[in-house]
Amino acid sequence: MHLLNIPDQRYKRLLYFEDAKKIVDHIARGINTQHNTIEHIRPVFNYYNKFWKYQICKWQYGKRRLCHRKSHINFVVMDSDWEGIYAKTLEELPAVECYVKNQFLGFAIPYTKDGIDRHYFTDFIAKVRCQDGSLKNLMIEISGMSKDKAEKKWFVENRWIPAVNSLKSKYEYPEWHFIEIANDIRNIRNQLIDKISSL
Repeated sequence: MHLLNIPDQRYKRLLYFEDAKKIVDHIARGINTQHNTIEHIRPVFNYYNKFWKYQICKWQYGKRRLCHRKSHINFVVMDSDWEGIYAKTLEELPAVECYVKNQFLGFAIPYTKDGIDRHYFTDFIAKVRCQDGSLKNLMIEISGMSKDKAEKKWFVENRWIPAVNSLKSKYEYPEWHFIEIANDIRNIRNQLIDKISSL
């Protein structure tokens, strides 16, 4: 960003941006960062379907699937071996009350990239029992959010979660949290236990 090299005073107010979309996205992310708390951020609900119901979903299985107990949906559709291992881990952990693979559920988190509105679909959603006995919702990402990772993670942690948690008392739903499971697949269980312990 720089001023045009024109001596006329009228042009000193003009600014030139090499990539306007990047600048606008950066400014939008920085607005009121000190106020990104549950007191200042509010969610915008879907007018026609404020609280989503899974009965409206339709599933088509063409991939490997895993049968499980801790879900109202009878199969986990596996997009990778990591997801299969993770589903088995969720089945085994006593703190996990129930979980679901976010496949055809329509559960999406909006975010912006290059000035375009997009949607991020987390891999799993789990309801976990914390050490104090309370229930919390935990969004779980397995693949490492390889595409647009920084934008997705920023919007989840700094916009979506504070907005949704700001109204949890009003609508009486559990608090939401997020974890990204990446790198060493052998450490999935420990990462999840550490996250639940910290809630």
